Amino acid sequence: MSTTESTSPDLIVAQVDALLARRRTDHARTLLKEALTAHPNHTGLLLQAAWADYFDDRHDEALRGVRQVLAAEPHDLPARLLYFELMIQTRNYVEAERTIIDVLRDCPEEAHCYGRYASLMLDTLKLAKARQLAEEGLKYDADDPECLAAITICDFIEQRKGARSVGLERMLANNPESLRTLALVIVALQERGKLREARRLSQELVRAQPDNSGIAEMARQLKIATHWSLIPLWPMQRFGWGGSVGLWVLAVIGIRAAGSASTGLGGVLAAVFFVYVVYSWTWPPLLKRLIKP
Repeated sequence: MSTTESTSPDLIVAQVDALLARRRTDHARTLLKEALTAHPNHTGLLLQAAWADYFDDRHDEALRGVRQVLAAEPHDLPARLLYFELMIQTRNYVEAERTIIDVLRDCPEEAHCYGRYASLMLDTLKLAKARQLAEEGLKYDADDPECLAAITICDFIEQRKGARSVGLERMLANNPESLRTLALVIVALQERGKLREARRLSQELVRAQPDNSGIAEMARQLKIATHWSLIPLWPMQRFGWGGSVGLWVLAVIGIRAAGSASTGLGGVLAAVFFVYVVYSWTWPPLLKRLIKP
């Protein structure tokens, strides 16, 4: 009889939990494999295996595992929270919100759950609701790191006076997950064309973690995108291909109209537009070379 077979599954769950807290997923998997051979339907073991998959970015496997657990125990809180996290990872925000609302309906005093819901609202740039949820969570735990992080991020985005004094460095040290939330907020700001806000937030991240090359590169790209010399390209930055098509249509209509009124004026406008096109093709790549990391 193996050691795992003679050990209580609940004790294995506790051992694996300690290993996963230190992200020692390989060791955890070794214990889980043997334990699940002896107890294949133990929901605690299945859930820990799903968490191991989640930490190793094996999201499809984690989702299959957590669904198996929820099929047997639909009200299991850790399983529901893992399902919520997986929905965020896949950007299924509607299902994620439905899940966390159901959790809070059953556990209305769980500060951590308010903090995670607030984080979801930050991912979708619903700042007012994120702040409201975080403040509600702090009523139940004044030191909850998720709630404090959400309020700090809201302060940074909204440029509230004294936001910096909250201590971004300390927030990231105490709650590393906040780094991921901040990165997602920056991406969301970019997608909505709010490049200056995204750049300011990225600069704060660089100050807090100057040795993080990924953050430094993100800040550099945003510095390039918001450079004053690229202001004429704003329609294309803001609206993408739609902006490009719109500019071409307006230029053709304008040149034709000007040419009908005056051949000279039409020629001048055509030359100006030609220079603009050349500038749009050549200057951004040159600017990337000029602005170093």
